[in-house]
Amino acid sequence: MTVTGVSSNAAAMVHSLVNLRTQLDDLQRQLSTGQKVTSYAGIPSQAQLLVGLNAQLGAIGSFTDSNNVVNARLSIMQSTLTQFDNVTSSVQGSAMLSNYTAGPNGYTVDQTNAGNQLSQLLNLLNTQADGRYVFSGAAVDQPAAADMNLILNGTATQAGLKQVISERNQADLGANGLGRLVIPPASTSPARIIGNGAALLPDAPALVVGSQDISGLSSAGGNLVINGQPIGIPATANALTIQNLINAQSGVTKVSATINATNQLVLTSADADTAIDTTGTAANIQTELGISAGLTNPTNLVTQGLGGQTLTIQIGANPMLTVNIGAAPATTLAGLQTVLAGLVGGTATVDISNGNISIAALNTSDTITVGGTVAPATFGIPTALALPTAGTRVSLSEDVANSVFGFKLKSATSTLTNANLIGPSGTPPAISVDLATNPQPGDTLTVTFNLPDGTTQDLTLTATTSSPPATNQFTIGANAAATAANLQTALTASVKTLAATQLTAASAVAAAHNFFDVDAGQPPQRVQGPPFATATTLTAGTPANTVTWYTGEMSANPARGSVTARIDPSMSVSYGVRANEQGLRNVIENVAVFAATNFSPGNPNSSGAYSALAQRVALALNPQPGNGTQTTQDIEIDLANAQTSIKAATDQQGQTQATLQDFVQGITGVSNEAVAAQLLTVQTELQASLQTTAMLAKLSLVNFLPPG
Repeated sequence: MTVTGVSSNAAAMVHSLVNLRTQLDDLQRQLSTGQKVTSYAGIPSQAQLLVGLNAQLGAIGSFTDSNNVVNARLSIMQSTLTQFDNVTSSVQGSAMLSNYTAGPNGYTVDQTNAGNQLSQLLNLLNTQADGRYVFSGAAVDQPAAADMNLILNGTATQAGLKQVISERNQADLGANGLGRLVIPPASTSPARIIGNGAALLPDAPALVVGSQDISGLSSAGGNLVINGQPIGIPATANALTIQNLINAQSGVTKVSATINATNQLVLTSADADTAIDTTGTAANIQTELGISAGLTNPTNLVTQGLGGQTLTIQIGANPMLTVNIGAAPATTLAGLQTVLAGLVGGTATVDISNGNISIAALNTSDTITVGGTVAPATFGIPTALALPTAGTRVSLSEDVANSVFGFKLKSATSTLTNANLIGPSGTPPAISVDLATNPQPGDTLTVTFNLPDGTTQDLTLTATTSSPPATNQFTIGANAAATAANLQTALTASVKTLAATQLTAASAVAAAHNFFDVDAGQPPQRVQGPPFATATTLTAGTPANTVTWYTGEMSANPARGSVTARIDPSMSVSYGVRANEQGLRNVIENVAVFAATNFSPGNPNSSGAYSALAQRVALALNPQPGNGTQTTQDIEIDLANAQTSIKAATDQQGQTQATLQDFVQGITGVSNEAVAAQLLTVQTELQASLQTTAMLAKLSLVNFLPPG
């Protein structure tokens, strides 16, 4: 008997088992990974779509990683700025309450603490995040600030802050300690006449007030004549109609009409040169309106009986000024002032409330001569001849024009009796006070100075009968010359004290600003010198002779734009910060000047100078928002906005990522339940096949042969 096909059937069974095992392995992989295929070859119809989806997911992942890094940097920067603000507040609080008790080295405890806190502030500005200096702008590989000791003390060849402060102090105070002001001894005052005692009436227009209440008037009609112009009043005309008819002719009559609070007609001439003449007015109209026909004059020089008289004034050999009273414009006090303005060699003014005329020569050699046909006393002129007066002028001036150093004269006011205050005027600016008589006790002279740090300071000197006078007072002497000498002495002493206190503090603040306000094309500034006490300008420091405290990126472009990051395909954030930005620099500048300025215990003005500086530092470290000055809070807001943008982008990317992942899952993913069911089926088939194969393997031809 022949048996065929056994080997062929066995091969088929093995192949079937291998396929089932492969299916089992693949289903187990799907169940463990959740993925339908392991390569694009498994889904050829959707491979291109899947490539695109995975590329988008990869880009989102890259943005997420980048955004996390940037957000970490921003968090570090915000934390650093918070510490920076806390240190600033500490210095500001101590400066506000600080009192001068200097140690042997000339520094107070608060100043020593400020030095320690300055070091901390500089260290904060040198903060790094993932190996990058975050306050150096684009120069992320270099520190933002130099070492504190270098900044304050410099080197053998480079000036530090302390040296810059010292040089500026010499330039601002000058060699004589008067803040670059010149205060000469009392000198000769120009000739001067002070008007007093005139009793002229002030200019006033002509005025006619009716005596009748015309609120219920119904006129019988007739002519009202004003300055020769007839005005027809119709029958039954009321008060308003009459007022309007009069005003319609005011261009001709130069008289206007109003109704007063008691319902009376009021006629007013246009000016103090115009009269009101009602001659020719109908009798019934006079009665109705309560006026009389006739002439009413204004109040002026002519109507006060001065018409036709003359007044002459001559200053030295200058041309004589002749005033013809009654000839326009010298018909009124206002017109007289216009004429007096033409005086050559001096000034003349009239008090339009009473007629007093005051005259002053411009130089100290000319006399004043008054003449004419009018009595000088009419205009309060006490003498016809005035001479220059020796020793009655007190003056002060800046030492040189266009200097940037020292006190600058801003303004001056005086309540000194009969004193003539001139200026600030001239080149260089000067102020002078001429005493014609002694002032009264309590009279004051106030001079306002501009200081180098942009602040202003008033100096008020008060007249007193006490001798010796108190601080900022001067003793009234036996005559104007003695008083002027006392005023000059008091002014010199008070200016010197003010220079040693307020100006010294302002000078230190200005020097710190010159030193710290650096940027691209803007090096630190120093006094041009030596000599420094007579310097007039600043000069740019160089790397060879002056320390530059900021060592990060220098650029004229905005700091935020120095570092940017793309947070999604269409959006970037800018988060660069430079330590020399105003908000940060202002803090370093003021803490440094407080720590660096020395106040000698042996100087009687040290306490005043220290208080002036501490006050300035306390105010500067607490800038008020909204005044256009950048603060650290402004920087923090910018960084917070960047963080907000990153969060918004990250949230959006998260949503997009979830959507894309759903798409990918729909293509490559599997249902665990379906895979489990298939897996169970394949396992069952495989088990059955294996059992069948095992049974077949036990079969033998012997089993089918008959016995024997």
